[in-house]
Amino acid sequence: MADDMYVVRMPKLGETVTEGTVSRWLKSVGDHVAFDDPLLEVSTDKVDSELPSPYDGVLLEVFVAEGETVAVGTELARIGPAEVAPTNAPSGTPVEVPATPAAAVTTLTKAPAAHRPMGNGSGRLLSPVVRRLAAENSLDLSTVSGSGAGGRIRREDVLAAIAGQAASPTPPVVPVAPVAVPVHGDREEVVALSRIRLVTAERMLQSRQTSPHVWTSVEVDLERIEHARRRHKEQFKKHEGASLTYLAFIARATIDALRAFPAVNSSLDLASKTMTLHRYVNLAIAVDLDEQGLMAPVIKHADTLNLRGMARGIKAVADAAKQKTITPDDLTGSTFTITNPGPLGSYASAAIINQPNVAIMTTDGVSRRPTVVGDAIAIHHMCILGLSYDHRAFDGVTAARFLKYIRDALQERDWDAELA
Repeated sequence: MADDMYVVRMPKLGETVTEGTVSRWLKSVGDHVAFDDPLLEVSTDKVDSELPSPYDGVLLEVFVAEGETVAVGTELARIGPAEVAPTNAPSGTPVEVPATPAAAVTTLTKAPAAHRPMGNGSGRLLSPVVRRLAAENSLDLSTVSGSGAGGRIRREDVLAAIAGQAASPTPPVVPVAPVAVPVHGDREEVVALSRIRLVTAERMLQSRQTSPHVWTSVEVDLERIEHARRRHKEQFKKHEGASLTYLAFIARATIDALRAFPAVNSSLDLASKTMTLHRYVNLAIAVDLDEQGLMAPVIKHADTLNLRGMARGIKAVADAAKQKTITPDDLTGSTFTITNPGPLGSYASAAIINQPNVAIMTTDGVSRRPTVVGDAIAIHHMCILGLSYDHRAFDGVTAARFLKYIRDALQERDWDAELA
């Protein structure tokens, strides 16, 4: 019987990920699970993932509660044959199983303490967000009382402690008004912010505080590309399984521009007074998750791709983000980012830089507008490309030349030759 017992452990969800938080159990104790059935959702400081069951059987016992953060390798649950579990096991209740031979005890016992991350000597489990906030604000977590299950320290606890820490040295001269607690009204609804929204809020604020943002833009005539798309789109879709979008052309031209202007494809380290010029391009593409938040999965070594490869790469990362098969490693290592609100008809957008990049480009809506062609006025497919950049890394002249390079490539390159 012991040979039929299986332990599910916290997987390593990325090269730099050492722990994860159990967000939600998708199965209850006593439920039958098939191989590859969704078993639970796990959150890290980078991504939310849905973990499938690695075994067939019945969920016999759950060791880690929802909201608990544990190290990679920690036992999460035990799965066994159906005959071991009672037929009417209450949801969320551990199931007692028959005694097993001594040889199997090491497999079925809970993970040793070394596998379970502790706080700073207090024995409490801490999420990555909690630890980062504490480190950034020099906060001693042993002095913080947790309001979560089992006394777990939550993000809100840390923020409150930081606020108290800042206020304690000198009492305020003017009494501070209490923070109003949102309440439901007849025509209002108070909803909890999702984890991805909280992470987005934190990172966007951090980016604004880190980089002095400047925005510049250029108008681009896409008529040549529009004709190329019409000539090749059916065969392209048939052979590649992906649509031949404007974004693929823009990304392809941007790669060449990043080679010509390495400062735009760099990262800064002011502590060491250095700039790293990346001689490769890892291109992040911002993806909307049904208005619940954004992810920016990375096309690694995008500078090695032609137009066809770029279209495939964009489709692959977008599909993975929307289908929740993205991994933390897929979200790291970007050197430049493109965000594409254009399909929604936007005119011109100024995005916030995706740290540690020094620039992000927006591709806005393509529409037919009048433009001067030689000595005549024609109606062409036009769009605005906008560049938000870190003024510490380079100046406006570089930004303008970078965008001009992309514009000229889009308007003048023989795209039919590249698609042939």
